[in-house]
Amino acid sequence: MTAARPLRAAVYDRFWHSQGGGERHSAMIGVVLAQDGVAVDLLGHTVVDKDELGAHLGIDLSKVDLRIVPDKGDLEMAAISQEYDLFVNGSYMSRLAPRAQRNAYLCYFPTPFDADLSPWRRAVTRRIGKYVRAQADGLTFGTGWFPPEGGRRRQWIWTSGDAILALPPGIDRTLRFELGGPGLSAPVPLQIRDEHGEVLGEWTATSDFVVHRLPFPDSLRGTELHFTSPTFTPGGTDHRTLGVAVSRMRMEGGNYGPREIIAQRFPWLLRDATDLSFLASYDTVMANSEYTRSWIRSLWGTDSEVLFPPIQTDRMHPAAEREKAIVTVGRFFSPGLGHAKRQLEMVQFFAQAHRNGALPKDWKLYVVGGCEDSQKPYLAQVRAAGAGLPVEVIANAPRTTVERLLSTSSVFWSATGYGEDERKAPWSSEHFGMTTVESMAGGCVPVVIDKAGQKEIVREGVDGFRWTTPAQLIALTARVAGDEALRARLASSAVQRAQQFGEHAFADRWHEIAAKHDLLG
Repeated sequence: MTAARPLRAAVYDRFWHSQGGGERHSAMIGVVLAQDGVAVDLLGHTVVDKDELGAHLGIDLSKVDLRIVPDKGDLEMAAISQEYDLFVNGSYMSRLAPRAQRNAYLCYFPTPFDADLSPWRRAVTRRIGKYVRAQADGLTFGTGWFPPEGGRRRQWIWTSGDAILALPPGIDRTLRFELGGPGLSAPVPLQIRDEHGEVLGEWTATSDFVVHRLPFPDSLRGTELHFTSPTFTPGGTDHRTLGVAVSRMRMEGGNYGPREIIAQRFPWLLRDATDLSFLASYDTVMANSEYTRSWIRSLWGTDSEVLFPPIQTDRMHPAAEREKAIVTVGRFFSPGLGHAKRQLEMVQFFAQAHRNGALPKDWKLYVVGGCEDSQKPYLAQVRAAGAGLPVEVIANAPRTTVERLLSTSSVFWSATGYGEDERKAPWSSEHFGMTTVESMAGGCVPVVIDKAGQKEIVREGVDGFRWTTPAQLIALTARVAGDEALRARLASSAVQRAQQFGEHAFADRWHEIAAKHDLLG
């Protein structure tokens, strides 16, 4: 008899290169599947080294494969998904409608797809967006683009020096775009290359927008474009690393009807947040927390299964003797340019408390996190705020350093969502709080902002404390610093609490969800 072929599964994440908590969540599904005998591909678009990815995420990826494909848009990914028995989509803000035999959507938060549009465009999109062609057939912005800016007459988007755009399949196509750079002090050259590295066109951006057109050959599978240019930092209060600005980009030509023409002329109409038809392609939606689940129900009108992220609790070894230190861990993102962890504010809170004596003078603050090149100006701001104080800022620290600090420091801080209106922008808060759990497993006492997913982790006065104002943050931290018995009691409870979010609990919960929804056939 011929042996039955193993089941094939893909775990798709557009952002493996960012190596964040969401990527660890996605990858662990692949690892558990592989341990169960499934042939697994971690599917993405940006080239990364599998061993480096595994080392950074703290996961053994030896039993899974890493498959990198060009970013040609959702239609192409839907075609690729047909190669698999199970397709797990772990890409943040994806509207991909896969076609595997079984499909699951891992949702970190149901952020509306028009969240970064201006209010008037959002209103127009929600009113008439459903009448134009589906989003999968339009331009798809991959990595490397900043949020739109500008006014009613003109909006533009900056690249970060290497930005990806996916063109839909079609014939007789031409990409029309206006290239410029408001405020540019010197011209910036731009190259547009395809997925094979071939240069398709070269232009120069100046402060004024100029119309350009780039024709393309017929394509049945779409095209991946790279917008590549030198970068600069505007200065002042703008600490971004920018390339060039692109405005009024759309497709021209092709055999399109009236609705498609409108969609190509006004591509922002394709960002209709009320179009949730992609959800029909999934057998189940999984949320990373009860907080996320509640917003999935509110914004998407559907229920979901909670699959908490897998925390490496067994790698943490709480030290008996604790350093008089506070630690905070999270990627460096300037507010407005990512899921901001608010490191600058925390350094400022600590600085004020150190200077006015609200915290003991012999206590210090560690600020640890990954930092991409585009965020180095923000990192410099954080370092400047802590200059001359017992503040140590450690960027891109190895995993061993992070684990050591979480196992030896006394208090953990988190401020994600500080200054944000949770009702208007619930996605700006911590959807779960993976690092909070890691700190608890390491014996830190968490003193975290009283918002979102943190409420599910930290039991007030049992495992740690939650704060709503900077004054409360400092007062609660000083209370822990001044009472060793309290610190020890909270830390012991925190270690036990963290085990409920460990990798074994994750695997058990995944198996429950897979069986309930027959994900493996």
